[in-house]
Amino acid sequence: MTTNPQDIDVMVPRMDIQQLAALAPLDPGAVEIYEHTTRTTSVSLGELVRLTGRPEDAVAESVRVLLRLRLLRWAEGEPTRLTAISPDSAELHVLEPAARKVAELQEALAQVRGELSALSELYHDGIVHRLRGESTEIITGPADVRGRVEHLIDRAAREILVARPGGARQEDVPWECPERIEAALARGVRLRVICQHTAQFSLPAVARVERVTALGAEVRTVGDRIEPVLVVDRNTAVIPLRDDPHGAVLVRDLSTVDFMTGTFERLWPQATPFPAKLGRGPAIAASDAVKSDIVRLLIAGEDDKAIARRMGMSVRTCQRHITEIMNRLGARTRVRAGYLLHELGHQ
Repeated sequence: MTTNPQDIDVMVPRMDIQQLAALAPLDPGAVEIYEHTTRTTSVSLGELVRLTGRPEDAVAESVRVLLRLRLLRWAEGEPTRLTAISPDSAELHVLEPAARKVAELQEALAQVRGELSALSELYHDGIVHRLRGESTEIITGPADVRGRVEHLIDRAAREILVARPGGARQEDVPWECPERIEAALARGVRLRVICQHTAQFSLPAVARVERVTALGAEVRTVGDRIEPVLVVDRNTAVIPLRDDPHGAVLVRDLSTVDFMTGTFERLWPQATPFPAKLGRGPAIAASDAVKSDIVRLLIAGEDDKAIARRMGMSVRTCQRHITEIMNRLGARTRVRAGYLLHELGHQ
């Protein structure tokens, strides 16, 4: 034999987890040597070479692996002979320390994961705060709102989109800059406005529409309530500030502005052109359009206040329209009116 057993023993250092993992699955040659060793009290390297018919260096490498796994040990009093060890004993001496190390690593990983999770929340909050500061600006006070909107309209180069709920109720919109709007139209900026049908019955609203349409603006109406918004050149928008009728939010985030613009564009083809002159014919048509929308809301189960709010009219005016609708149907109660509307196909 040219291989010194003590040399093999010197080459068996304590293994870490990665080294243990590299030994699985066991080489068939190592399994064969372990099988031969279990069949006798002890065996030498030379005997293993003869039993397996494998080269001496290959046998020595397999023995080294089995010694690492504590499946073999040198026999007591016979330093050149090997004895098989129970796999249960090997597991206790080899795998248990590794399992404890794994448990320690898992605990450390859980702690680090918790720390990273907390930092992730801070990072997210910071990004949201930064983007909110960069993409939106809260403006309070009527004077400040008007000043910022005037400045925005003065810088308009291509297009202004306006959605305006209600009729003549100026409090529904936190900005009114007719002089700046007319100046923008005069320099070639396109203006499109969507308001509600009820604006056709407001003399101030009609006068406002007549002025801007004479300068080239396009104005259309819808029945249901729309949320106020002003979009300039499709890159900046102004919307009301929540819970503050005198405040506004200036939005520069392009994704948000695109969403507002897209909503306006989807609503535009469904809207009805504002009549240039509200004579008897257009007035009747507008009144019928209002009543049609009220009918739809009645069928949906909305009460008078909700319908009035959505239609941009007073509760008294809304109740007058409802009374007219019931009279047309010959219904004395709203329940009867609802039944007749369904019968007539208003669904």
